[in-house]
Amino acid sequence: TNYFSYIEEEQDGLDEGVLLRKSLPDNLSTNLRVHITQSAVGECEFFADCESGFIRKIMVSMEQVFYGALYNIMTFDVPADSMYFIKKGRVHLLAEKEDKSLKVIRKLDANDCFAEGCLVEKWDRNPFMARTATECEIWVLKRSVFTTVLNDFPRSRSMLRQISPKTDDVRRRASIHIAAKAAQKARRNSTLYIDPHSYFMQAWFGLILGVTLYSMIAVPFRVAFLENHEITASWAIMDYFGDLLFFADFVFRAAFLAFYDENNNLVVFHTDIWKRYLNSGKVKWHLLSALPVEVVVLIFPSMCPLWKLQTWSLFRLNKLLRATEMPYLIRRVESSLAKAGVKVPKNPLKVMKLLLIILLLAHLNSCAFFAMANFNQHANSGVVGSPHNWANGEGLVDPSPTCPGEAVSLAIVTKQYTAGLYWAMATISTVGYGDITADLDSTQEILYSILILIVGMSVYTLVIASLEDIVSQLDVTSSLYKTKTDKINAYAQIQCLPEPLKARITSYYEQLWRSHLGIRGDKLLKYIPSFLKSDLMSDMIGPFIQKTFFVKDSTADYVQHIVQSLALEIYLPEDYLFREGERCDVLYFAYNGSIDLLTAQHVKFKTVSACLLGESSFFLFEPHICTAKAVDSCEIFQLSMDDFIQSLHDYQLNKEFIEHLVANHSSLRAAKASIEKTIQNLSSSKMVRFLDANDGVVKVPKGVILPDSKIRVAWDLVSLMALLYLIISIPFKISFASTVGVANLVVDVAVDLFFILDVYARMRKFAVVKDGFMITSPKDFGMLYSNDEFALDALSVFPISTVAYAVGVHEGRMYGLCRLLQFLRLIRFGKYLDGLVEFINTRTHLVVTTASLRVTQIFLIIVFLCHWSSCIFHFIGDNATSEVSWISADEMNNEDSSRRYLRSFYWALYTITTIGYGSVPVVSIRERIFAMITMAVGAVICDAGLTAVLASIVANKDHQAGKNNRRIQCSKLYMKTNNTEESLQARILDYYAYADGEMRNIDEQEVINDLSSSLKSEVLEHFCFDPLRECAHFVVYADGAIFSLLKTMEPYLAVPGEHLSEIGQECHSLYVFQKGSVRIKDTTGSAAHVAEGAVIGHLATLAASMKDGLPTHELRLELLSANFTKSKNGNPYVIVKNGRHRCRSLIKSSRNWMETISMKVKVGKGKHRQVNAEIIVKEWRKRQNHATIGCGEVVVTDSSVGQLVICSIIDEKGKDIGSIQLRASMKLLSESEQVTSHEVTSTALSFSHLYRLDIADDMALRRYLSMSKKGNILDRIPTTINSYNDIEGVSSSFGEERCNSVVDEGNGMKQRGADEDIDDASRPSSMMRRSASIDSDSDFDKPLSSLHERFPEIKNSNAFNKDGKRRSVFFAEWIDNDDGIG
Repeated sequence: TNYFSYIEEEQDGLDEGVLLRKSLPDNLSTNLRVHITQSAVGECEFFADCESGFIRKIMVSMEQVFYGALYNIMTFDVPADSMYFIKKGRVHLLAEKEDKSLKVIRKLDANDCFAEGCLVEKWDRNPFMARTATECEIWVLKRSVFTTVLNDFPRSRSMLRQISPKTDDVRRRASIHIAAKAAQKARRNSTLYIDPHSYFMQAWFGLILGVTLYSMIAVPFRVAFLENHEITASWAIMDYFGDLLFFADFVFRAAFLAFYDENNNLVVFHTDIWKRYLNSGKVKWHLLSALPVEVVVLIFPSMCPLWKLQTWSLFRLNKLLRATEMPYLIRRVESSLAKAGVKVPKNPLKVMKLLLIILLLAHLNSCAFFAMANFNQHANSGVVGSPHNWANGEGLVDPSPTCPGEAVSLAIVTKQYTAGLYWAMATISTVGYGDITADLDSTQEILYSILILIVGMSVYTLVIASLEDIVSQLDVTSSLYKTKTDKINAYAQIQCLPEPLKARITSYYEQLWRSHLGIRGDKLLKYIPSFLKSDLMSDMIGPFIQKTFFVKDSTADYVQHIVQSLALEIYLPEDYLFREGERCDVLYFAYNGSIDLLTAQHVKFKTVSACLLGESSFFLFEPHICTAKAVDSCEIFQLSMDDFIQSLHDYQLNKEFIEHLVANHSSLRAAKASIEKTIQNLSSSKMVRFLDANDGVVKVPKGVILPDSKIRVAWDLVSLMALLYLIISIPFKISFASTVGVANLVVDVAVDLFFILDVYARMRKFAVVKDGFMITSPKDFGMLYSNDEFALDALSVFPISTVAYAVGVHEGRMYGLCRLLQFLRLIRFGKYLDGLVEFINTRTHLVVTTASLRVTQIFLIIVFLCHWSSCIFHFIGDNATSEVSWISADEMNNEDSSRRYLRSFYWALYTITTIGYGSVPVVSIRERIFAMITMAVGAVICDAGLTAVLASIVANKDHQAGKNNRRIQCSKLYMKTNNTEESLQARILDYYAYADGEMRNIDEQEVINDLSSSLKSEVLEHFCFDPLRECAHFVVYADGAIFSLLKTMEPYLAVPGEHLSEIGQECHSLYVFQKGSVRIKDTTGSAAHVAEGAVIGHLATLAASMKDGLPTHELRLELLSANFTKSKNGNPYVIVKNGRHRCRSLIKSSRNWMETISMKVKVGKGKHRQVNAEIIVKEWRKRQNHATIGCGEVVVTDSSVGQLVICSIIDEKGKDIGSIQLRASMKLLSESEQVTSHEVTSTALSFSHLYRLDIADDMALRRYLSMSKKGNILDRIPTTINSYNDIEGVSSSFGEERCNSVVDEGNGMKQRGADEDIDDASRPSSMMRRSASIDSDSDFDKPLSSLHERFPEIKNSNAFNKDGKRRSVFFAEWIDNDDGIG
C-alpha cells in the first residue's frame, strides 16, 4: 500500500519502471537509464577502474525498486545476492553487538552504494544489516546479471575477481567522495534548518491553508454585507493572528525551509534557500499580501458608504493574494494526511476540491454583486425612482440607507447573502433561472454580469472537464472489466461456443471480479515490484517452499528468486488442473481451495488442500500419474518448467541440481509409488462402477428453483417492477397525498406480501451460484442469504404502514413516512437491473452492451433524481411557515396534486439538466438553498456524468474507428510505396474489412490467452480434442498427451486463397478446421470441401494413408432432394463420412438440393466390395452452433451405378425425421485417377477459422514421452539443463539416441482403451516407418541425401514433382500390402 501511495503522491502516478520497460523504445530507455543511474554508479569506488562499456552495461542492467521507511533491505541470515545503489532516501547499515543488540555503523545518503562484496563472492552470512531510514528509491544489480555482463569484459573480470570483499569498508572509508560527503554533512549539522518532510512543516502548511481560506471568506463578506458594523476585538485578533502566521511563513521559506536538489541531496544553507525562494516567483505575492495596508484607517477610519469594519476589511483585501498558492497548499496537506496514515480516496478528494472552487467562486461573486448594488443604493438614496439595482428590486436593502446608521441585522444579512449566492450559483452553473438578474438600467451591473458570465463559463468549463474525468475514472476498473467481458461474450457468440462453456467462462470472470476486480493473478502480481512481491509470496506460500524438492535445500537468494517466478491462477469448481498422462511442465502450490485427485477412470481417491501438487512428476520429468480437479474455487500459485530451468541457469545451479536429483530422486519415486499403489487398489471394476454411479449427478431437492429457470426469471422481473413502484410511490405519498384510499392500501399490501414471499423464497427455495458453484441445498443457500442480505430485506418488509393504517393513520404524509423502511429496497435495484440485462442477453436475440447499459443507468438516475427532487421541492413549499412560497407565487394553492406534481417535476427536470427556464418561482430561503443543492447535483450528475458516459462511448468508438482507418491508410501508403500488386492490395483490404466487421475487432489469441489455463484448455478441447483423438497420427497418444498438445495450439485465421498445405511443399503445422470454407485437391486434381473438425496437414494425411492405404475407388453421391421436419430455423447441409475421411456439401439456403459429392475411398480386396457412407445432416445458424439434425447410412458397392437411394435420417432419439433422395455410385479409379501421394493441397476459399498445432511441439512431446520411460534419471534431464554445465564423472546417454530411434510408447503413448505398452516388435511396419519419419523436427533442414539414407522407403523417383520441385519430407509412395495397409 505504501508503494502505490508513493507512486501516486510523490511520482504523480508515474511508475518509472513501467515507463522504462514498456513505454519507451530500447535506445531511449537505455539512454534514460544511464542518465538516471550515472551519478550513483559514477561515484562508486568499486567500479572506478573498469571499462566504460562495462559500466554502461551495468547501468542499463539494473532494476529500480522502492522501499518504504524502516524496511530491512538486508538481514544477517539471508545472504545478499545484489548490490544496492541509493538514488533517493537514506539507508543505515547496522552491526550486531556482543549482546545481540544493533548499532548503526554507517549512514548512507543518495548516490551511496553497499553490498558490492557479494558480487565477487557468495556470502554465507551478511557482514551487516541494511535498513531504510526514509522512503527510498534504490537501483539493484543482481549477482546473476553482474556475472553475465562480466563475462563479456575480460579486463574488468580479471580486475574485479582480485578484489576481496573484506576490503569493502576500507575502500569506502578511503574514498574521496565519502570524505567530501562527511565534510558536507558536518557543515550541514551546524546549520539551522527545517526539514521539508518534518511533522512540523506538515502541520504548518495545513495551518497556512486554513488562514488563507479564512481570509478569502471573511474579508470579502465583511466588505459587502456587514454594513454599519464596528471593528470588534474578535475580528482584530483573528485577522492579526493570521498576519503573524503569514509573516512567519515568509521567514521560514526565505531562510530555513530546506529542499532536495536534482541529485536528491538535502540543501540546508540559507543563501541557497533564499535563491530558490526568490526564483520561485512566490516572493512578490507573499510580500504584497503581508503589507499592512489597513494602517490607512488611522487616517481615514471610514469611507461612506463603507463604515469602519467595511473600510478596514477593504484595505485587507491584499490578503487574498495568498490564494495564488492554494493548489500548492492543498497538495502539501494531502501529502501530510497520507503520511499521517489518513487515506482520503482520490476521486472524492477531487470532487471536494472542485466543489470548493465552485463555492469560493460563487462566494466572491455574490459579495461583489451585492456590494455593487449597495453602492448604487447609497449613491441614489432619497431620490425617488433613482436606485436601479437588483437588490432594491428584490427588497433586500433599505430604500433610504444612511452612513453611519443602524447596523444591519444578521437576519437581513442572511437574506442578502442567500440571494447573492443564489444568483452566483445559477450563473456559474449555467442554470440561469433569470428570477434574479442585473437591473437593466444599471450599466455597471450589466457589464459585471457579462464579465462573470464569461469568467464563470470559462472556469465552469474547466470544472466540468475535471468532473468528466473524475466520473469517467470513478468506475474505471469496472469499465475495463465490462469491456473485457463484452469482448469475451462477442467471441463466444462468433465462435458459437456451447452454453455450458459460456456459463463457465462467465463464472470465471465473475469470480475474477470478486477476488481481483477482474484482473488475472499473473497480471496482478506484475503490478507489485519484485522485492515486495517476494515478501508477499514468501508470507503466503513459505511453508510450501520449505517442503519443495531441491528448492528447500537451496540458498535464500535462490528461494527468493523462485518465489518471484510464481504466477497466480484461479480455478473454478470442476476445473482440471491436469490430467493423467499429461505432460508435467507446471508445479502447483495450492494456497486456497480443495482439489480432488482422480484415477484414469475418474475415480476419486483423495481430496487435498494447502499442499504441493505434481512434485514427483515435475522433478522426475515424466507425465502426471493422476488427474487433479478443483472441488471449489481455488487460488493456486504455479511454477513453470521454463522458469525453473531459467532460474537454474541464472544462478548457475545446473550441476548442483543434477547432482541433487541423482542423490535424492528415490524420495520422489517413493512418493510416486505411494500414489500408484492407491490408484491400483481402486482399479476394481466393481468399485469403479459403484463410484461412477453418482458421478456428475447434481441432485436438486424437491421444490428448489434453479437460477436459470423460467419461474426464477419471471420472479426477478416482478421484483424489479415492484421495486420501481416503491421508488416512485413512497416519496409521492409523503409530499402529495392528502389521504390514502383503500385501493392504494391494497396495492401496498400486495407489494409487501410479495417481498415477504421473496424473503422466504430466497431463504428456502432459490438456489444460488456461489464462486461458480451451484448451491442447491436449502440449508446452505439459506445460510448464505442470512449472512448477506437477509437483515436488510427483513427490515424493509416490516409492515409499519399497514399497522399504522389499521390504527387510523390515513393521512398521506404520515402514512408515507411509515413506508420509508420499504425504501431500503432501493439498494437491490442494481442487482435486479443486472438480472434484467442477463435475461435479455440469454433469453432473447438482443445483446445489451456495456455502453447501452451505462446510458440506461445514468438515464434512470436522472429520472429518479427529478422525481425525488420534485417531491422535496413541493414538500418545502407546502410546509412553508409564511405565506410566501413557490406554490403561492405560482398560484398553485387551489390545484390538485397531479397539477402540482407536474409543475414541481418540470422545475426539477430543467434544474437538474441545467436548462433553467426559471418559469417556476423560487422564493423562500429554504427553497433557494435546496435549489442551489439541486443545481450542484444536476451539474455533477447530468452535465458531468451523462457527458462523461456519452463521451466515453463516443471516444471508444472513435478510437477503434480511428485505429481501423489509420491501419488501412498506413497499409495503403506502404503498398503504394512498394508497388504492391493490386490483387494483393485487395486481399489485404478485404482482411481488414473482415476483421473490423465480421470479427468486431476481436483478437482471438488475445481473448483465449486472457482465460485461465483450464478454460483455455476447455475451449480448445471443444474444438480440437475429438478431431485430434480421431486423427491416425495421434492414435498412440493417451488422452492426457492430447491435452498437452491442446495447450500449445493457437487460433489461426486463413485468408481466401491461402494454402494451408501444398503438394510437394514442406508443411510445418497441423490445422483443425473450425469454420469457413476450405477445399482440398489431391495429386490428380480431384477437389472436395473440408468438413468442420477435419485435421489438415501432411502429417495427418500421411498417418491416414499408412493406416488405410491410398484410395482405390471413387464414391459419388448425387443429392437430389430432401425432406425434414426439424430444420426450420437454419439452413441444412450434409457431411459424408467414410472411416476417417469426411467431406461436406454446400449450405442449402433453398429447396434446391442438386449437388454431387465425390470422394476417393479405400476399398478392401474381396468378392464383395462395398463402402458404408455415413450421412450426417447439420443445419447452419448464424452466431449459433451447427446443430446436428440426424444421421443416416448408405451402403454402396462397386456394382452400384447411379442407383436411386432414399436415405432415412434418424435423430438422436431414434426418431425418423426425414429423408434424402440421392443417387449413389462407386467405380474403380483408373491409372490416371489414382493418387501416388498422400499429400493434398488445402486452400481457404473464404476467411476460415482454424486452430494451429506446430509440428515442433508435437515432436517435443514425443521426445518428452520417450525420455520419461528411461530408467536412468540422467537420461530424462532436458538438454536445456544438461547443456549449461559439463558434469564430470556423470555418464549420460541423453543426446546419443536423440529422436532418430523409434519412440518408446507408454506413459501417455498408449492405445486408447489399452493398458499394455505397445511394443516395437508388435507394431506394424507402417507404424514404424511413420515414427521414424516424424521423430525429429530437424528434418526440415537436412539435405535430401540424408533423408534417403534414413528413409529408404522414399523412392528417388518421387522425391521431386513433375515441375522439378522438391516434395515434402513427408512424401512417400506406398505399395498396397495384402492386408490393405501401406
